[in-house]
Order: sequence, then C-alpha cells, then structure tokens
Amino acid sequence: MPKDNLKDKLEGNELDLSLNNLDTVPVKELAAIPKGTHLDLSCNQLLSIPDSFCSLTHLVKIDLSKNRLTELPENFGNLQSLQHLDLLGNQLVLLPISFYKLTKLKWLDLKDNPLQIDLKKIAGDCLDENQCKKCATQVLKYLRDCNSELERLKQKKLKEEREKKKRLQAQEEAEKERVRQERKQKKMANKQKKDDEAPRKDEPSPASKAGSENLSNGSGKPAKKPKNADTKSRMSWLSILAILMAVIGILIGGLYTVCQDKKQGVCDQYWRPAETRARVFLANVKTNTGELFQKSTDAVLNYYNKYMNRETSTEKKTPENTKNTGSTVKEKTAHKENVQT
Repeated sequence: MPKDNLKDKLEGNELDLSLNNLDTVPVKELAAIPKGTHLDLSCNQLLSIPDSFCSLTHLVKIDLSKNRLTELPENFGNLQSLQHLDLLGNQLVLLPISFYKLTKLKWLDLKDNPLQIDLKKIAGDCLDENQCKKCATQVLKYLRDCNSELERLKQKKLKEEREKKKRLQAQEEAEKERVRQERKQKKMANKQKKDDEAPRKDEPSPASKAGSENLSNGSGKPAKKPKNADTKSRMSWLSILAILMAVIGILIGGLYTVCQDKKQGVCDQYWRPAETRARVFLANVKTNTGELFQKSTDAVLNYYNKYMNRETSTEKKTPENTKNTGSTVKEKTAHKENVQT
C-alpha cells in the first residue's frame, strides 16, 4: 500500500486500515507515520504478523480483531507503549511469553479464540470494559509467572548441565589419574626389576667361585686336589690292565690247548713264534704292572703320611700357644705384685 494512501487514512492519531482485505501488514509504511499511534487493522485477511511489526514501539492502541491470526510474534512484548489491544475473533491458542513485558497494557480482549484451557480461564469472558481491564491484568500476571517458572526451569537445566559437565570432567580427571598411577607403578616395577637383576649380574657364577677358591685358598696358593681323584684314576688304570691281561691269557691258553691237542704244522709255524713273543710280552707287562702298582701305593702312602703329619703338628701347636698365653698372664701378674711391693 502506498505511503500517500496511508496518510489519507490518518485522522489525528488514528490510522484506520480496517476492511481493506489486507493479507500482510505494511510495516515499512506504518513506521513512516509515527503520528498514527492508534492503529486499526480489524476485518482483514491477516494470517500472521511479521516480526518487524514489533519495532513499531510508538503504537499505543492496536485493533487486530476479525482476522485469522493463529499466533503473534515471539518478540511482541517489545511494544512496551501498548495500552489497548483487541484480539477478538482470531484463531489464537497461546500468547507469546514476552507478552508479560507489556507493563502499560490496561485493556485486552481475547473473546472468540480457541485459547488453551488455563489461559482461557485466566482471560475470562471479556463482555464489558471492566472484564477487559481485568483480563489484561490477570493475563500479564499469569504470563509473568509462566516466565518465572520457565526461567527457573532454564536455570535448573543449566545447573544440571554444569553439574553433569563437572562430573564428566571429574571422571576424566580420575581416569587420567588412574592411567598416571598405572604408568607410575609400571615404571617403579620395571626399575625394581632392573635393581634386582643388577646384583645378580655382579655376582660370580659357581664355576668362577670354584676357580677363585682354587686360585686363592687363604694364602693365594692353588688349592690341593683331593686324594680320592688320584686314587680313583690309578685304580681305573689298574683295572683296565688286569682285564687286558686276563683277555690275553685266555686267548693264549685257548690257542695253546688247541695246538697241544692237534699238533699241526700250522701251530708249529705260527703258534711257536707267537707263544715266545707272548711270553716275553706277558713278562714285561707283569714287571711293569708290578712297578706301577708299587709306585701308586707309595704315592698314596706318602700323601696320607703328609696329611696325617700336618694335622698332628696343628694339634701340637694349639696346646703350646695356650701354654704360652698362660705363662704370659702369670708373668704380668707377678710383675704387678712386685711393683705394688
């Protein structure tokens, strides 16, 4: 609608746009006429009101009756100069929560709207001037309480979200601390394991211990081998020689018996020279074996005699040391008595 046409509709402070089949509100043109504080948009085809309509804060009286409005803008409460509002005969179910900001509102008509039960009960019948004034007061109070409840719920929700966030942060911190403790314990366990393994590496092996004991037996001299080892080695050699001699004797005896029984030329050719050599060999073996046995026996006896003599000398030294200690004590006692005398 052109601006000039709107000016033609202006009479004083009243701007009458009723019965114009308007389906939209000419907000821009209305903003250009700040003198029109009383706006009449009744009996049109309005289905909604744009959000920009709420910028017309100069409006004091608005008539939107006999339209097909289903809702009002959320920021309708910005029209804080509004004192008179007629919403008769629309399709409104609820009012925006910002409606409670219309603190200057003194008159409100909500008849013939499919209002929510609670809101309809608060609004009343609006049949006369007093009921419309009462409707304005009670609706503002109701929406103010609704806003307070919404704020309380909003704050409660924010508090719950903050607490939930804190719990999540605490859980995350606890999990991080648990991981840190596990790493710390694992690190300490590895360190303890290394510390336990270090002395084992420094300790000598049993073989090296035995070698050190052999190399140093108090005075740094090699430890003596036990006599049992020498005796066993000699006895093993003697056993082998005895077995060998027995086998040779059996062979020679068998051959000799065969040759004595049959007296063949083969025996005379091969046996006689072999017998002679065998007799010489056995004689040598007997002699050498006897000498080896005698030497082994002498070595064992010498070792035994040395060992026994050492123990005897040690036992003799001990009483002598005791006697010397006793004589020394007696001499010291006698010397003290002489000094006292």
